[in-house]
This record gives sequence, structure tokens and C-alpha cells, in this order.
Amino acid sequence: MGKHKSPMTWKAVRRIPLAVNWHMISACNYKCVFCFAHRLPGKPLCNDIKRSSLLLENLASNGISRINFTGGEPFLCQTLGELVLIASRLGMATSIVTNGYRLAEEMGTRFLEKYGRHIDWIGMSLDSGREEIEKILGRGYGDHVRRVIKAASKIRKIAPHIGVKINTIVTKLNYMEDMHPVLEKITPDRWKVFQLKIVPGINTAASYLVPTHEEFIYFIDHHRDLNPIYETSIDMTNTYIMMDQDGNLYDETDNGYRVIGSPIEKPIHELLERSAFDMHRYIKRGAVYRWYRRYDKKSKSI
Repeated sequence: MGKHKSPMTWKAVRRIPLAVNWHMISACNYKCVFCFAHRLPGKPLCNDIKRSSLLLENLASNGISRINFTGGEPFLCQTLGELVLIASRLGMATSIVTNGYRLAEEMGTRFLEKYGRHIDWIGMSLDSGREEIEKILGRGYGDHVRRVIKAASKIRKIAPHIGVKINTIVTKLNYMEDMHPVLEKITPDRWKVFQLKIVPGINTAASYLVPTHEEFIYFIDHHRDLNPIYETSIDMTNTYIMMDQDGNLYDETDNGYRVIGSPIEKPIHELLERSAFDMHRYIKRGAVYRWYRRYDKKSKSI
């Protein structure tokens, strides 16, 4: 464990609002060249609604305040809506990170109409306002930007309480781009900007796209008026609590992924103590903000 790693006790977990990113499915309808989720360990637990419910119950009862359903592409998990509903009723803030493809379609309309009131945030990936750049990066088939704009508009219309977040990965292809025009069309409530991170043995083939620190800061400096929340590849390391498809906590290592264990079997604070997760740096990167936005009796601001 790192020298500055905060002790992970039951009291610490209860005192600090913690979020878990559940990479619930590695499958995706896109083929992003820098994706790290396509080689996630395990099999999709989300197909087992009973065991998935138990996982969410254990997380909530052990002090987890927010669950982020991500992938791969979470909309490829047929039980996504049911799991959002369960997490919401357990009192957790709920968020989904998606590429937006299915949200822009009719099924996205039905999903928002049925489950929207149980969702606090929806994040969508958008690295460029230019369709040709997104296509080169593997994000979609030449219509990704249009679909994200359409999905954001749909969220505003059907479930306006949901916070719209845009996630942008800065690469060699987009660090000089002006994102103002496309973001003005979306008007996100939160804009996260990440320096492309390489996980050894997972997405190493995309190393040629990694921007220098100076190039990353160049992108940030040209968008500071939009108040981006930005993270370098170092900021991201060991500051996220991540679960794989099978619901196991895992760490990133120099050789890929290391499975730690399941919150179904062990209390979350015990698993975190065995992990590389750094509570102090988690707080420092701005992980805690207004998570709850939905209108129900359990809603609150954090």
C-alpha cells in the first residue's frame, strides 16, 4: 500500500461519501481505440438480477452513497433499468455513463420515461465536435456527435432533473480543438476532461494518441471559461473504486487488472483496505459534488 494511503476503516467509509463505478458489461456497440473495458475480467453479473440486487444491497448497507453504471456500454445490459430502480430505492445516487447511441433512439425515450425519475446523472462520451475525429477514434460510425446532442436534448425534455455530464478524453487528435461550439449546443451541467490513460497490457496499442502534459494543459487553458473538471492520468490512478463485470472490486496494475474481491462476500471497507484506493486523493480530485438530483423522498445534496 502507498505511503500516503488513508486507513480504510468502517468509520472512514461512513464519514466520506463514496461512489462505486460498476463496469457492468464489457460489450459495446462501439470500438474506441483506447478502450480499457473490453478486457474486463469476469462475466456480466447484471444478467443475474437476484445476485445483482444482493450486490447493490450490500454496497448501500456498507456505506456506498452513489453507484455509477458504466461499461462497455451499459445499455446493452437488459436489466439496467431494473438495477437503477433498485439502487434508487436503496437510497443511493444513481448515474449512467453511456456513449449515447441507444439513448438517441426510440428505446432511449422509453427508458427515460420509465426510469428517468430514478436517475440523478447521465454522462456521455464526446471527445470532439467533428464527426470525422470521433469516427477515427472508434466512437461511432460518423454520427456520434449528432446522437449525443439528440440524447442530451431528450434528457432535458423527458427528465429535466437529470444532470447531463460530458466526458472528454484528450488525445493527440483533439488537444487543439475548440469545443465551445458543440458544448454550447449541449449545455452540460458538468464537463469532465481526462488525459488519455494507458493501462499496461490493456489499451497499450493507443499509446501513440497520448498527449503530453503540455498538450493536455493547452486544451484545458483554452476552455477554462467552461469550468472543466479535469484529471491527468496520474490524478485518475487509484482514485476510483471500480467493480468489474462480475461485481468484484479491482485495481489497475503494471500488468493489467488485479481482482480484489466481491462486496457480496466481504464488507467494502475490508476490500478497500486491500486495494490501492487512496481516499485523500479521491477527495482532492473533486469526486464528491452534488450527486442527488432526482425528486423523491430520499434525495439530498452531497
